[in-house]
Amino acid sequence: LAVTFTNKAANEMKERVIKNLKAFSGPGEEERSPMFIQVRHELNLPEKLLQQRASNILQAVLDNYSAFNITTIDSFTHRLIRSFAFDLGLTGNFEVEMDATTLLNEAVDALVAKVGDDPELTKVLVDFSLQKADDDKSWDITRELRDIAQLLLNDNDAVHLEKIQNKPLHDFIKLKGELFKQQKTIENNLAEIGKKGMQLIDEQAIEYSDFYYSQFPKHFQNLIASPESVSFDPEKGLAKSIASGIFYTKGKPEHVKSAIDSISKDIIALYSESEALFASYSLNKLFLTSLFPLAVLSSINQFLKELKEEKNVRLHAEFNQLISKNLQQQPAAFIYERLGERFKHFFIDEMQDTSLLQWQNLIPLIHNALSGERSGLQLVGDTKQAIYRWRGSLPEQFLYLSAEGESKTYNPFFIEKKLKGLDTNYRSFDQVVEFNNSFFGYVSQFLNNDFYRHLYAHESVQKANPQKGGYVNISFVDGSLKKEDKDPEYANRVLMIIQGLKEDFELEEICVLTRTRSQGVLIADHLTANGIDIISSETLLLKNSSKVRFIVSLLRYLQNRQDKEALFDAGYFIHDYFKLDIDRHIFLKGLLASENIDGYLQMHGIEFDEAAFVKVSLYEGIEFIVRSFNLNIEADAYLVFFLDEVFQFTSRHANDPGFFLEYWDEKQDKLSLVVPEGSKAVQVMTIHKAKGLEFPVVIFPFDLNIYFDRNTQVWYPVGDLSQYEGFETMLVNCNKSLQAIGETGNLLYQNHRDELELDNYNLLYVAFTRAVEQLYLVGETKKSDGSGTSSALLVDYLQTVGKWQDNVTQYTFGNPDRISIKKEDTKTGMPLGQLISTSWQANNIYIVPDSSLLWDTEAEASRNYGNLVHGILSLVKSPDDVDVAIEKFVRNGTLDSAQAATIKKVVLSVVEHPQLAPYYSHGLEVFNEREFLTGANDIVIPDRVILTEGYKAVIIDYKTGKPEKVYHQQIQNYAVLLESLGIEVEKKMLVYISDKVQVEEV
Repeated sequence: LAVTFTNKAANEMKERVIKNLKAFSGPGEEERSPMFIQVRHELNLPEKLLQQRASNILQAVLDNYSAFNITTIDSFTHRLIRSFAFDLGLTGNFEVEMDATTLLNEAVDALVAKVGDDPELTKVLVDFSLQKADDDKSWDITRELRDIAQLLLNDNDAVHLEKIQNKPLHDFIKLKGELFKQQKTIENNLAEIGKKGMQLIDEQAIEYSDFYYSQFPKHFQNLIASPESVSFDPEKGLAKSIASGIFYTKGKPEHVKSAIDSISKDIIALYSESEALFASYSLNKLFLTSLFPLAVLSSINQFLKELKEEKNVRLHAEFNQLISKNLQQQPAAFIYERLGERFKHFFIDEMQDTSLLQWQNLIPLIHNALSGERSGLQLVGDTKQAIYRWRGSLPEQFLYLSAEGESKTYNPFFIEKKLKGLDTNYRSFDQVVEFNNSFFGYVSQFLNNDFYRHLYAHESVQKANPQKGGYVNISFVDGSLKKEDKDPEYANRVLMIIQGLKEDFELEEICVLTRTRSQGVLIADHLTANGIDIISSETLLLKNSSKVRFIVSLLRYLQNRQDKEALFDAGYFIHDYFKLDIDRHIFLKGLLASENIDGYLQMHGIEFDEAAFVKVSLYEGIEFIVRSFNLNIEADAYLVFFLDEVFQFTSRHANDPGFFLEYWDEKQDKLSLVVPEGSKAVQVMTIHKAKGLEFPVVIFPFDLNIYFDRNTQVWYPVGDLSQYEGFETMLVNCNKSLQAIGETGNLLYQNHRDELELDNYNLLYVAFTRAVEQLYLVGETKKSDGSGTSSALLVDYLQTVGKWQDNVTQYTFGNPDRISIKKEDTKTGMPLGQLISTSWQANNIYIVPDSSLLWDTEAEASRNYGNLVHGILSLVKSPDDVDVAIEKFVRNGTLDSAQAATIKKVVLSVVEHPQLAPYYSHGLEVFNEREFLTGANDIVIPDRVILTEGYKAVIIDYKTGKPEKVYHQQIQNYAVLLESLGIEVEKKMLVYISDKVQVEEV
């Protein structure tokens, strides 16, 4: 089994394997690839023998291609879930939902909607909202709840959530009350300490200004009046003065020094006492900050479960947790049996990107495989390229697996592991390789964590391949500029680099990498404005198409006639697209004032029939809009992808324009075109998207903050469970205040800082190593402090290698002339002339819902007539439903217009019959063809049951044949069933439908 992680698609890996096997098995007339040479060297085989082995393997793979099993870890876990669906209590036909965020947001919205119904939940949510308002933040708690809900899907949070998941809501409310009580007590104790300190100072008649910067008096005063403003930072202020023994300046009189010295031990003791109390005070405050959203997490999870059951879906993101909870303890042999195959060899690529649960779930299967003969496990990865921690990956897992001679190394298997370093870079030219070796080897010293420092110091050096040459260019913009002036400088510098490269490199050979999406948008906009064709996920968003925006605006208006803004936007497009002669202002004024937009548009030569739009499905309606407004005259990729998105939505979700508009509002910033490789444009993408890719030229602008963080939270292990109502762990914000909360808090904070350093060093490493031939780095002039930002690291490095000069803003390594040979463009394409869209009704297509309609016999015709009448009447609750019901059968091809008119007369003769009309009036509680379960576990389906006042019922059953006594017994059975349910039956009516309607009461 070959398992690859998500950033390497399985089909791409298969293609690479087949491609290399084919190259290996070739005659060897051309120069052999570096990979062939490397494999031959490692196996110590003659070229002919290696060629023959590759040929044999290729033939074996092609002969039994289905057994060539390369898949992603996620696909493998999906297969496990499918195989054990019954054991896990899942339906066998569940669908996999990749979009977890949308479903989570629905669960949060359902939770908020319960405010007012559930007293405890209402109290928690209202208190949370008030707490935010007290902190001068928006009272809207939806964003915080959506953020906390993401924990439900993060593998690495699962073990912590298990400890609080079953805690009832009132336990959180009780803890909140206890924490507030503790805070009040601590504040009183701190105030007492402050008073004691001030008393000691006053008794010695010491002036407050006699103390060094009045630090002690200020500290004690803050303890009394404002404990939150107290600081115990060891690197500055009073804490630093105490550590240095500085309590007064040297110029103070001797009697003042003597007075201060006489109480110094006592006031230092009071300071230490306040520091210990303040640690508990700060910890409680951190607990209270995240307590409210954490309290409702189990409620959100409950709503999420209900949504999954309702939609019959399972989230792709929860598969690892499902396996961990339910399958990890199963015997491996049993799992293999259920999978229908047994694997003896495992190859896992991109191992550094696996989560803790993913790896733990695979261990039992791998352990079982390794216990047999002729089996093996190969793990391949690079911890320096682990950049997905925010998505659940745990790079330390692979780091410790691959480490040697360190205390943190581990091996979960009983056989000895062997380490093999892949030390040759087959991607880049040697000048790029040498620069990266030198740069990352040097900056490794600034990593705080020993393990991470060792990783970069000893494993960042790569051997170059035979490709000699290459070029690295480092330039700087003025670091003293304000952001609003600095950003355009970065964008302009990128433009200048690309303009200088256009002679030697094609645009598609150049890639601009950025840390954030907003930086990518800035670069993309500037390049586009200056005539450079670019491709980026932001510029390819479907919402950027004026045609797509027009369709969405028109949908909004058709859904809500009060939305004049949407009609205005649609009209603006119509006026420009059709180049109408009428003044735009006059046209829009008339459109907004019109009660019938169909007629107004027809006055201007645009044929749009709203009634026809309403009668068809959402997808057909969108195509109807495309045809009505001539949007299909020429091919439009945005429109094609938008139609695909509508089709996918209606296939898996509701066929409702309102639901689609909600989906669009949430997803419009992500839905984009998929562009084939080789498009002649500069690519602009984030570093995360570039992982695993390579480009002849890479440009990396902007300054990357090594400690960039977005409100990260960590799990704090509670020491004294009795003090915190039995809670074992709590989620807290990982900020500076955590560092001051004792040894545990400081350790958590430092670990997080170390992880930030590694993750951002890894981002730099991935960005710098994407280049094949030329690498351009653009930073800003900064003080060489050795760690804080990428620019500071570059400055420090240039100083160390003796290149830095204060008045120079550009530095180079290697030769800028292109060495590689341009590849010929062999891709051909055929442009589409127009977007083809036709109505299926225009092609006389009819759908036959029942094969019996094909048989033209009198008996079959009679039965089909009866089924048709029953089917239409099952959709009719009042006379208003008749036209809609018949139209449905016309649309699906069962009826033509002539037949529809005949059937309508028959149905109306039933609905308007004097004896029946009262039971088809508005406002009745009607059950058409509702299933009822009998005591004998049989199911009966009366045609129509009407519940009247007093919980009484009228039963109506339709018959299209001749009256028979057997029907009496049938309707009597219906009555007996309803009466067994406590419903009194007032009337039982048989309705015989033929040339005329006959009603018989039973």
